[in-house]
Amino acid sequence: MTVPPSTTFRVPLPDPLIELLGAKVIGLPSAELDRGLLRGDVSAAYDRVRAESADAQIVVRRCRALLDDPDDDGFAVIEAGPLLDHYGLDDGRKAATVLLSWLGRPLRAFDKWPLWKPLGTNLAIDPMRATGSGYNPLHIDVVNATEPPDYSALLCVRPDPQGEGYSIVSQLRRAVDRLSEGERAFLAEPVFHDGAFHDLTGVGTEYDPFPVLDGLLPAEGFVRFTAKMLPAMDFRDPHTSAVRALERELIAEQKRFLLGFGDLVVVNQHLCVHGREALGPGQEGVPEERRRLLWQMFLRATGADAR
Repeated sequence: MTVPPSTTFRVPLPDPLIELLGAKVIGLPSAELDRGLLRGDVSAAYDRVRAESADAQIVVRRCRALLDDPDDDGFAVIEAGPLLDHYGLDDGRKAATVLLSWLGRPLRAFDKWPLWKPLGTNLAIDPMRATGSGYNPLHIDVVNATEPPDYSALLCVRPDPQGEGYSIVSQLRRAVDRLSEGERAFLAEPVFHDGAFHDLTGVGTEYDPFPVLDGLLPAEGFVRFTAKMLPAMDFRDPHTSAVRALERELIAEQKRFLLGFGDLVVVNQHLCVHGREALGPGQEGVPEERRRLLWQMFLRATGADAR
């Protein structure tokens, strides 16, 4: 079952804010990093733009309401297409960085990539991976770290020309509440594994094995869920059954939507998992430079952020 979402998760950018960002972006400092995080003086410069715009403050309040209320779904889609349309991919991406910096501290996480990590479509790799063409199951990013990113953001630069690749999201905390006490007990045991851990900055240390449920409140803890770990698990193990039960609950209430050009989906990883349905058939006939392309960035919550 997939629950069709209303459009209330979409956040349009007012024209005056688009014009302001366009006027300011060239003179603003570039997104220089310090230990993987946006440098403090750069963050301050970006925040001064927010402070002078009532529209910016309204957008931030709207995003915070969607992202950080435990009773809501924990995600928002910012309609940033006009930024890319009006100012080109480079300045538009910088303007999107400024906008995201108002929600949290931009974080690179992966040392080998720039702040915005490209997620193209590679037909030669496992279709389940983020840059594959198949179903990318529900998960939080960097699940095997002691401090996963607080927010994950994906900017759609090129939708699937075959018209598929729906984004999927689901609220974690409500799904956990629907599990049995026994299932939650199995998920609280630190016996789960997923992926490698190397060349990462700003996400703490490797957490292996990890519990799915850490017992912390949503503002601090995570539901370390990734369906990507299921193929390697023993189907006879009751821990596997508990993970599958949680996956079923997440799928039962998941919402799906297509990202258009310039749509920027932001997910609060304390509350929400995300993934992607398979891309459309015939990807082999689509030139690589025309296949689906997203840019990914992470955010670290700051002391002023109220989750």
